[in-house]
Amino acid sequence: MPSRGLRYGRSVFATALFVALVVAGWGFVSLLTETEVVADPEVGPIVAPVSVAISAVAVLFALASPRWSTVAGRGVGAVVGSSAVLALGAVAVQLVALGILQFVATGRLTALLLVVAAQAPTPFTIVVVGAAFVSAVGLSLLGPGQGRASWPWEKEGE
Repeated sequence: MPSRGLRYGRSVFATALFVALVVAGWGFVSLLTETEVVADPEVGPIVAPVSVAISAVAVLFALASPRWSTVAGRGVGAVVGSSAVLALGAVAVQLVALGILQFVATGRLTALLLVVAAQAPTPFTIVVVGAAFVSAVGLSLLGPGQGRASWPWEKEGE
């Protein structure tokens, strides 16, 4: 099992990939469909990026957990299944955070429900699911890791 530092280091890069894919994906979808990421004009401009940041923190801690480093050793089915569960969890966290932030901004409980109901069936939600899935599978492809890299002349016992 890799050390905690190695797990968190790799997870930071996978989370950065997640955020980059979400930003790029949202940009392309917005450009192709000529729609805004959040269609409700009452939702402030900072609510969607903060909800993605909260989702990214959840993805970071999920990928840095000791259990995630053992997924790659259990086979392709475990990798795909675990990545799918992580992707669904990431989009759930993002939608809940979006709703809670909108509730805090407006003070209306109906705003929480309406913004989540309006955002969930959009292609932007699919982008979040896909980005989380790709970053989780990408991290699993790296394997568990064995510590720090070394040059051939640094090997012990020679």
